[in-house]
Amino acid sequence: MDLGVATTAPDIGLASIIKGMLESAGIEVVLRGGGESVYPGVPQVGEIEVLVPAEDLELAKDLIASAEDDDLEFEAPAEL
Repeated sequence: MDLGVATTAPDIGLASIIKGMLESAGIEVVLRGGGESVYPGVPQVGEIEVLVPAEDLELAKDLIASAEDDDLEFEAPAEL
């Protein structure tokens, strides 16, 4: 199966969210990269590639772009 890079993510948390979103749309996803740091407690090194089958690449990119466009910004309430 030929895979293409739909996007990259700076950490495993965001990569996992993107993976879940694409899988819920029926797209298979493979995450690659973001190797473990050699130092305990230090985050991974490098970005994580979100790979999808070549035939789903355009749809995956459209879904990611749509999710980014719909991103809501949350503000803390005035009184806590």
